[in-house]
Amino acid sequence: MINRIVLNQATPYALPPEWFDGAVLFCEEAGGMGAYVWSYLQVLRQAGILDRISGMVVGIPDGIEGIDGPDSPDASPTLREIVLDVLSDRDIPVLGNVEFGHAGPNLPMPVGIRVALDAQQRFLALLEPAVRPLTASAWAPGGCAERGQ
Repeated sequence: MINRIVLNQATPYALPPEWFDGAVLFCEEAGGMGAYVWSYLQVLRQAGILDRISGMVVGIPDGIEGIDGPDSPDASPTLREIVLDVLSDRDIPVLGNVEFGHAGPNLPMPVGIRVALDAQQRFLALLEPAVRPLTASAWAPGGCAERGQ
């Protein structure tokens, strides 16, 4: 969920903004309020993270209060409108309504691998393996297998 990154950015343990250089940010939220999503994205914007990313993938909103569907007569904004409002000064691809995170069935989104993103064609591809085989050193004394990881 997006709030995990945002809440971390307000602490001394914040990820360095340069870690986001060229990254594709995956953003999804379940529960909460639409205003929270807007606030979370504003925190990332103020931290300079949204200036460094090369694209964004947004999940399907799940149980977010204050976000209406496209056919709703209410005046509250949609998730699309919230995201595009915050990214209004950026010209990056944004792919929305992707089934990952809490939406089901969902796609696992591995962290730290290269992806190709084309929002116009609604195309997202992983360019590297999502998992790698364990090396022998992982099974050595003190390795992750011994620590129960």
